Amino acid sequence: MARQHSESAEADRTVLLGEQLVRIHDLLRGQLAELRRDLAAAKPSGPPVLEDELRRKCLSFCLFLHGHHTAEDDHMLPGLAASHPALAPVLERLTREHAVISDRLDRIQELADKGDPVSVRADVERLAAEVEAHLDWEEAQIVDALDSYGPTVIPAGGPDRD
Repeated sequence: MARQHSESAEADRTVLLGEQLVRIHDLLRGQLAELRRDLAAAKPSGPPVLEDELRRKCLSFCLFLHGHHTAEDDHMLPGLAASHPALAPVLERLTREHAVISDRLDRIQELADKGDPVSVRADVERLAAEVEAHLDWEEAQIVDALDSYGPTVIPAGGPDRD
């Protein structure tokens, strides 16, 4: 089945659920890459302190990724378990990985709150390798199953607009 979406920003878009997942993952990848670049470029003047804007960006990314995984655990994975029972080992692994990543995100949030850019940078680098591998593996394992649900129409302007 070909993936379709309208080129017009004003028209409704028809997409498959797997495509939606990949788009969200691509957004996460982009935000993570930007956060890593910003952390690497941060040069403290005086004692090493995480600047407020960079701290907010770090905390925002952590919150977004945590929310994404919580939504997957609460909604997407149970639906896949019911409709695709053969995916049980995959879904169990994804749930375990979400828990590990959640612990890492909590640690990064604590470090960001303390304002230690060196520790935040090191932990974000460790997290990046795990998250990128996780997203790639998740997509390889479940996108086809998500697409089997068929297309979804996303209203112009996003899912919350009438």
